[in-house]
This record gives sequence, structure tokens and C-alpha cells, in this order.
Amino acid sequence: MIDYMITKHSLKLDLPTGVFTPTTTTQLLAHHMGDLKGKIVLDLGCGAGPIAIFAALNGAERVYAVDIMPEACEATRRNSILNGVSNRIVVKQGDLFEPLNGLKFDIIVDDVSGMADEVSRISPWYPETIPTGGKDGTVPTIFMLKESPNYLNNGGYLLFPVISLSRTEKILSTALDVYHDKLYLIASKLIPFCEELKAHLSLLERLRGEGLIDYIQKRSRYFWNLSIYRADL
Repeated sequence: MIDYMITKHSLKLDLPTGVFTPTTTTQLLAHHMGDLKGKIVLDLGCGAGPIAIFAALNGAERVYAVDIMPEACEATRRNSILNGVSNRIVVKQGDLFEPLNGLKFDIIVDDVSGMADEVSRISPWYPETIPTGGKDGTVPTIFMLKESPNYLNNGGYLLFPVISLSRTEKILSTALDVYHDKLYLIASKLIPFCEELKAHLSLLERLRGEGLIDYIQKRSRYFWNLSIYRADL
């Protein structure tokens, strides 16, 4: 059990082994969710539920939390009870939109796997039990982008992260094809390499040379880029 700060809220979170731990991406997504009062929200790739709980605490009428991992769904159910919002959170286990049966939402917050497979397997925040984003980290995100308009209400919007440890141009090209001029970059942050990434620089250099990932070097330090995009229907 941990106390987890997300914007101005301190959440009680049970984080069982093998369930995705909240990261800087979680924080940035929450910060840019906008006015949640009375909204129907989808937390896609909910992990232990911090985004879903945050939305419920900030006035969302109903929040649907979806994850492919049964352990994550169980953790979200427990954590919604711990934080007093279980009456407004519906947890569904399944792959992306599959368990939603045509439901529509005012806001979709996506945080599914978005990292090249070989990078995810050396990173400390990616348990072995979590499916990866495929060879170039784009597979679930591209599928999500193509399907997401079918699950948004008119005037609704999608928030999703793009990280440079995947083939970002492929993701953004798909996002532009789907949402055209209603795609907006709303946040960007350089994240320094952790020790595990620094220990595998030769691997990362090879993946960059193959066009699967990108990163930058500033003197002796290395950084990957995290961007948050909003797409309006």
C-alpha cells in the first residue's frame, strides 16, 4: 500500500506485483484531463486505477476502467473502494475496447503499452506480465487510435501519450489520418535515462539506427521524450 499524489489528491493505492506502477505519464495525463464534472470517462489501460480514481474524485459521473490483465482489474476494484469512489467506477477486463459493447464516452484517457518490445523488457517499470507494444511499440496505440472515434460522444476527446522509445512518426501519422486538424500536442517532457537504460546503450543505439526508437544526448546524459496529445472528435 502506498500514498500516491496525483495533482492535488493523495490516493491510497494497493500495487500488487506485476501490475503497472504509475509514472510521470500518469501525472501528465491527469493534469490535462480538463473539466470532469458530469462527464463519462474511459480509463483505457487502467493499471491499478489512479486515473479512474482521479476522475471520479474530480466529479466524473461515471468512469469505466479497462485493462487486459485480471490482476490490474482486481487492484482497481480494491483501490476504488479504498478511495471511496467505487460507486462511480465500473471495471472491465479485456483488450482495449473489446469489453465495452458500444459504450460511448466524453473523455478517453489511453495509457496502453507504447514502448518498443526490447526496451520494455530492460526497463524497471515494465513487469514481465504486461504485454508490450510490439517490435516498434506502436501496435496497441495504432489500433486504439483507429477505433477510438467509435467510442467518443460528439464533442468528446481522447488523451494519449507518445514516447520516443517507440516509432513515434508511425503513431502520429495514424493520429493525423484519423483526427486530421483536431490533433493537438498539449505537453512534452524530457525524461532522463534510468540506470537500466544507461546499462544498455548499445542496444538502444542499435534500435535507434533501425528507426524503432529515438532519444537525445546532452553531454554525458541521455533523455527520451514524453508527449501528451489531445484529439477532438
